Amino acid sequence: MDRPTISAYSNPADYVRDMIQFRKSTEPGFSVHKATQTLRRVSPALVSLVVRQKRALTIDRVEEFSRLLDLNTTEKFFFRNWVSGMSNKDFVESPPSARSRKIASTSILNDWINLYVKDLFLIPAVQRDPSLVEKQLLSVVPPRRVQKAIEFLLREGHLRRTLEGHIVIDTTLSVTDPGVPSRKIRQFHKGALNLAKQALDLYPTNERLANTFVIALDEKRHQELRQLFQEFAERLQDFASQETPNSERLYQVLLNLSPVGGKLK
Repeated sequence: MDRPTISAYSNPADYVRDMIQFRKSTEPGFSVHKATQTLRRVSPALVSLVVRQKRALTIDRVEEFSRLLDLNTTEKFFFRNWVSGMSNKDFVESPPSARSRKIASTSILNDWINLYVKDLFLIPAVQRDPSLVEKQLLSVVPPRRVQKAIEFLLREGHLRRTLEGHIVIDTTLSVTDPGVPSRKIRQFHKGALNLAKQALDLYPTNERLANTFVIALDEKRHQELRQLFQEFAERLQDFASQETPNSERLYQVLLNLSPVGGKLK
């Protein structure tokens, strides 16, 4: 049996069904029941309902269905875009938040402060008075750097001016692949960690949350923990994509899994 070609399908349910059949025919011992034991949000019952088109396949479960089907990187990318863009609402109900994400080029990270400047314009008070951005970031960067960021974001289309002259955000959430090695992304994460360190001294515990776990892991458990992070990050992106018309403050959320020292064997 040849591996199903994802681009040849018009219905994700048919593709899921045939990929499961392909794995059964080529991998002795494979079963949906066994494969879903390591998945937190996919059960054999759900898979059956999706295949029979009795249950919607939604964007928040794409990651785990991709693992179930053992998709490669290209297939996974196609599958995610396919599900999020389906117009057949009887089968797929792609949440509005998924449509408000924008895959960001690393060019927005030419200066890591750009993302913070951009998202401050989610706050109505900042839209009316952009000088508030400088005040919010005064302990981090000089005013000139904030102005350069605003000019860049307007020029690149991340921000836009309304007819009333207000500056508003054009895309609620910009995301990049955290697995892509990049000096710009590293600089952004370092800046975020520095802001989090400052917050420990500047803000009371009712305005911030810090929780650190130190865990000894083998390779298998390390991969399981990374998967937990990826699942939470997906849910967090959906949450962050939802508009909050009366936003009053900008918060950052960090997910950081880092080794402590080198390997001991």
